[in-house]
Amino acid sequence: MKKLKTLKLSFCSQLQEFPDIQSNMDSLVTLDLSDTEANLHLLKSLKDLELSGNDFHQGMSVILKLPQFPRFLRKLDLSYYSLGDGDIPYDICELLHLQILDLSSNSFSRLPSGISRNPYIKFLNLSYCDSLVELLDLPSSISILEADCCDSLEKAGDLSHYKWLWKVSLWGCDKLIDSERVLLSMLEGNAAADRFMSLEVSPNVEPSKIYMRLVKLQLPHNWCSDFSGFLLESRIEKAHFRGYKIVIKQDMSTNHYEKFGEDWKRLSYENAGYIPFSSLRHIPWFNPTCTTNISFHTNEGVLSVSLVRSKCKVGDLSECPIDYSECWDEAHGDIKTFKIIYDSESSEIQISWRP
Repeated sequence: MKKLKTLKLSFCSQLQEFPDIQSNMDSLVTLDLSDTEANLHLLKSLKDLELSGNDFHQGMSVILKLPQFPRFLRKLDLSYYSLGDGDIPYDICELLHLQILDLSSNSFSRLPSGISRNPYIKFLNLSYCDSLVELLDLPSSISILEADCCDSLEKAGDLSHYKWLWKVSLWGCDKLIDSERVLLSMLEGNAAADRFMSLEVSPNVEPSKIYMRLVKLQLPHNWCSDFSGFLLESRIEKAHFRGYKIVIKQDMSTNHYEKFGEDWKRLSYENAGYIPFSSLRHIPWFNPTCTTNISFHTNEGVLSVSLVRSKCKVGDLSECPIDYSECWDEAHGDIKTFKIIYDSESSEIQISWRP
């Protein structure tokens, strides 16, 4: 098995002993041992390790001695592991190549401080951790946080400390009511003004803003220098796993709103997204000279649109190149959170948004 790269032995509950791993398996990169026990310290090339469903409290403590884990691990899945407070190994901080950590469906109430010491984790999944009460001690390098359906979660903490954090999902956390503060905290701490941002929550309070399918916005005179992007807030009835579309185009009329009269409780998803001006700089008509009035339209749910004030003065869109070096977006393979398409025939900008 010298050339073997992927091995899946998930849910082999009757497997008495894992095959002996010797040095001739140095090519093994991906190993799935969900609900299966094994000793892994000889897998020197292993990058992706899935241990979902292995019960920590039923003989699996040996496997969690992280110094025995291959040091080049990129992905570690410990979901459904019955991990409570004190069970998550402090030595996770020693896995200096770890980018993806899945701790979903466990029983701890708080993250151990050791996780925050790992400076390389980009994606952290805490969904369905029913006892989790607050989000503290996140990795400093985190880009994407998923904590859906955490029934006890009441506080998201101050997310302004995480300068690379751009995507957060807190859907189904019914006790968390200050979703607007969460987004503002993300915007405040973001390292750059030219990156997308996305937040998804459950709408558990009646909206204070005006939502509609068509929003017409008149831009102020110095919009390019005084502001950095658009804040899109939407409410939809159901999730669109392939993303839902928002159309932006020039509009010569003034501001126009129609009061949202539908039952807000019927709309199960509330999303907030930040679209930086620099992401639209390739659009021929999107510039301070030509653009004074624009419209936003969607057939899926309702919208509210506002401008985000710039942290620093920016005179020319062309002077602000987008830096995606730390904007990690690999959680769902090739499916990107934001995709912008320009239709030259209609002069419309189509934004596909997958929160």
